[in-house]
Amino acid sequence: MATDKKTIGVTKANAGPLADLVSAGKFSSEMDAAKFAMAYAIKEGKAHGVTDGAETKWNVGSIDPDGSVRSLVEALCPDVSEPYRLVEYLMNEGLKSLKAKMDTGADLYDIMFVSNATDKKQ
Repeated sequence: MATDKKTIGVTKANAGPLADLVSAGKFSSEMDAAKFAMAYAIKEGKAHGVTDGAETKWNVGSIDPDGSVRSLVEALCPDVSEPYRLVEYLMNEGLKSLKAKMDTGADLYDIMFVSNATDKKQ
C-alpha cells in the first residue's frame, strides 16, 4: 500500500512562477498562490498525475489544517488513494498553466476572473 505525501512542494521550474504570483501582489503568501494554482488546474480539468522532482515546501498540516483540501480532492476524485500527492500535482500543473498564460501577456486579474465563455472567445 502506498503512503500519501506528508510534505508538498513545487519543482524548481515552478518556484519562479510561484514567486511571481506573490510579487504581483494578488496573494499574501506562496501557500495562497499555490492553492489558487491548484484551483486553476482543477478548473482546467487536469487529470490525475504525480509530480516528480518537487522540493519540500510545506507540511500537509500547514496546507490543509482543517482537512478541507483533502475532502475537496477526495470528492472530485474518489478513486485517488493519495490525495496529497494529487494536491501537489495540481499545484504544479496550475503553476505551469498560469506561467504559460502570463508569458503570453495575459493579465493576472483576467486569468483569475475572466469567465470560461470569454476565455473561449480569445
